[in-house]
Amino acid sequence: MRASKRSRSEIPLQTKGAQVSRSFKNAARGLVVVSFMLLLVIPIASAQTPQTSLATLDAPPSGIAPSGDVLRPGHLGREIENVEQIIHFYHDLIGLELRGTRDQPRPFGRNRGLQEVASLADGVPNPYDQVSRVALLPIPGTAAAPGGPEMTIEAIEIKGIASHQFNPPLTDPGASYLKLIVTDLDKTLALLKDERFPVITVGGNPVELSGLPGATGKIRGVFVRDPDGYPVELIEMTPAPPTTAAPGSRVLGARVTVVVDNLEKTCRMYQSLVGPDFKFWVSPSLRGDKAYETLTNTTGQFRLAMAMVPGSPVVMELIEYQKHSKHFKRGHFQDPGAAHFLLMSKDDDVMIQRVQAANLHTTSPSNAPVFIAPTTRMFFVPDPQGFWLEFMDNGVKRDPAAK
Repeated sequence: MRASKRSRSEIPLQTKGAQVSRSFKNAARGLVVVSFMLLLVIPIASAQTPQTSLATLDAPPSGIAPSGDVLRPGHLGREIENVEQIIHFYHDLIGLELRGTRDQPRPFGRNRGLQEVASLADGVPNPYDQVSRVALLPIPGTAAAPGGPEMTIEAIEIKGIASHQFNPPLTDPGASYLKLIVTDLDKTLALLKDERFPVITVGGNPVELSGLPGATGKIRGVFVRDPDGYPVELIEMTPAPPTTAAPGSRVLGARVTVVVDNLEKTCRMYQSLVGPDFKFWVSPSLRGDKAYETLTNTTGQFRLAMAMVPGSPVVMELIEYQKHSKHFKRGHFQDPGAAHFLLMSKDDDVMIQRVQAANLHTTSPSNAPVFIAPTTRMFFVPDPQGFWLEFMDNGVKRDPAAK
């Protein structure tokens, strides 16, 4: 299908499915955007519902994106200072699930594959001295269907090499944050405040938001920081949105946002790597107002792009602030507060070909997928801001060195 002509500020995209009616488009354009945060609230349709791609954010994406060369989102990887503190914050207080038992030992170990993929990103002379341990926290509402594989937080605690706290300003390229839709915002926030976790939102209380495309009912949000200072946005909708989370879950879904230096450039890079299934909706004009500034404790306007991650209801957002530092800092792989995003792929060899075609390089010396288990491979590739995308396949090839 031939893409329609659009301005250079937009990314040309194809359209599938039924056309949006003219009256709906006009109504959507008339809505006042109070905060881009609530564009994360996306109605969840059945897995068979076709995805409709629009070139602009007059109406948000909806449904569950089908799998392609990327099968589904794997995790938001988080480099952390202490596993136990992270489990307490996300599992005990907010309500994420936990892989394994709460009190099981989580010892440090050496993973040669992880050491190799990190060796070019660490900024240290001795990357192979590192040891690490991991906790996995599945996020309810991120599976394509109830009971399916959920996106997780992969909390990685790395020791043995030098590290530095990485907490860039929210408007700086390379910053990122996690969005969680919760069932009881007041109760969750009270638990976090009782334990003195910092609240980013001005005044320390939720901000009421309204009038956004695709969002109905009463909507409130607040920004907090986790034990490593990583930003987390908590959102509550009344009535609660549809979800694939299990009944009684305290969390109903999640989204991931990355702040970028150049919106179009990063969108095109992400799509060139993930494939044509990673379709973007882009705001052609600036957004932002007082409610958004209160919510995030920032100032200034921004532009936003959204893409549905294949094989899921998860949305990834890219945001470019009109006035942002051009001398932003990049984190190192082991720095507490740094983050990356994992995409499970059909075949990492296909993804590596795309990396090479884009004249990009992975973070490993081999510049190729690295085995981290006998039949599991992965690699990291940094985006223009230094935020990492990770691609992983399983069962495609076997490590010839494996016994």
